[in-house]
Amino acid sequence: MPTATPRNRKKTHDKIRMAIVRLEQGRPNVVKPERKMSVAAVAEEAGVSRTLLMNQYPDLLERIRGGANKHIQKQRDEKHEALRKEREKNRELRSTLADVMQKYQVMVSRNATLELENRRLTGIVENENVTVFRGKINN
Repeated sequence: MPTATPRNRKKTHDKIRMAIVRLEQGRPNVVKPERKMSVAAVAEEAGVSRTLLMNQYPDLLERIRGGANKHIQKQRDEKHEALRKEREKNRELRSTLADVMQKYQVMVSRNATLELENRRLTGIVENENVTVFRGKINN
């Protein structure tokens, strides 16, 4: 079985490394840009077999897996940040709701007081023993 010359090994290493960089930057030449970082995607982009990549280039394999993990971490961090923002918004809305409910209770109490006063005054006006004083008319 012929072994690869150091020059060919270096060329292949560089091809794979450049394929990883293109995929990380989202600008691959062969695979679709929306494709996730994986051994298969890098192998296809570099024009080598997955087996070669996995058996001969463990350093690059680790970088590929790290890149895949970074993608997952990035998604997790984005979702965590969105959740944090929603929780903050929820706290603000609950605070606003508490303020509105307190104002509502004050208004309900004031309304009940005014209704009682209105009934009392209506009773006075409708009573036959009461004469309404209209005050002095200004000319």
